[in-house]
Amino acid sequence: MKILICDKLDKFTIEELQNLGTCIDVSQDKDKSKKIKENIIDAEIVLVRSDTQINKELLDVSKKLKIIGRSGVGIDNIDIEEASIRNIYVTNTPEANVISAAELTIGLLISAARNITVANNSVKKNEWERSEFIGVELFNKQLGLIGFGKVAKLVSKRMQSFDMKIVFYDPFIDSSTENEEKVELEELLKTSDFISIHVPKNKETINLVSKEKLSIAKEGSIIINASRGGLIDEDEVFNLVNENKLYSAGFDVYEKEPPEMNEEKNRSKVITLPHLGASTKEAQARAGQQLVENIKNILNEDLSSVVNKNLK
Repeated sequence: MKILICDKLDKFTIEELQNLGTCIDVSQDKDKSKKIKENIIDAEIVLVRSDTQINKELLDVSKKLKIIGRSGVGIDNIDIEEASIRNIYVTNTPEANVISAAELTIGLLISAARNITVANNSVKKNEWERSEFIGVELFNKQLGLIGFGKVAKLVSKRMQSFDMKIVFYDPFIDSSTENEEKVELEELLKTSDFISIHVPKNKETINLVSKEKLSIAKEGSIIINASRGGLIDEDEVFNLVNENKLYSAGFDVYEKEPPEMNEEKNRSKVITLPHLGASTKEAQARAGQQLVENIKNILNEDLSSVVNKNLK
């Protein structure tokens, strides 16, 4: 089999994949888009992370494709409907990076609260402006989680050690838990000192935290998005932070990646990371191992890891 690797995978995963077929790795190619289009024609397996879009145009080009593997959680960069029409199995690794994503979220919360990133940048400019970086504590504050899936639950468990009150909004969960209170989205935004987004990207969640919703957020609060890009009005968050209506914010994901920055955004307190949620050695190894297992299982007609069940 020909296996097309579109985005970077760890070396142990590639070694395992080589036991299944011939690997063509274009992840580091300068003209990656062209190479993907050339090689997907006769590839039977295509593997991606979040960087590559497997859209209808590419699927129209493919002739032998049987499996699309996504190393990671989100599958919004794959045209699931078109894949299903063509009887192409789509699989992902939703469990692999949950710990890494939760830990990065917590890092953003603490960094935003204590101005760690901007203070670090200031010192490296030979400045010493301690009074400019008075932070806020997490102790006894309210953390609002928008979405209460695996990552959010890990964040909640860890942030309870800061004696934070945890509330969450999730229409798919019926009631509060022993340690977390279920609330409506508007109440969460109005009352939470810290807000973190943890929902998948789909038609219902795009721009979920809109400009209008942000207008009711508690003054001086901190908002974090390390989930998926396009769930929140990013430009409005920058505006509100610059106007001191929000204390700070942190982004690891964006509607458009890489995001378009300007001088005003560069001066902002908003923390901007280059989509690092799954970028740990451990998460990459787990995702790769799970991806290989998923592919082996599908080839052996075990479809338990397939996300598109409605094949034509």
